[in-house]
Amino acid sequence: PKYPSVTRDISILVDDTLPSADVRATVREAAPATLVRVREFDRYQGKGIPENKVSLSLRLTFRSSDRTLTDSEVQSAMDAVLDALKSRHNAVQR
Repeated sequence: PKYPSVTRDISILVDDTLPSADVRATVREAAPATLVRVREFDRYQGKGIPENKVSLSLRLTFRSSDRTLTDSEVQSAMDAVLDALKSRHNAVQR
């Protein structure tokens, strides 16, 4: 690609019965078109995590085909993603 990508990681607590695919779908729906990849890189359940909850860590990669993204653009996208996760899945950011 001509322009660099920007990668951001988030970790959230969600119900342990919620499929990861639903979380990724919510991220894709809430993010702008500059989101090019969503990948789960960690799933943890155990010590330090409330019962019936799971910690999911996601890596989001953003890139524009016509310019370099600004920090504020990426932050706005991340805020929209987190708001959607909180409202649709009662997610709590870790």
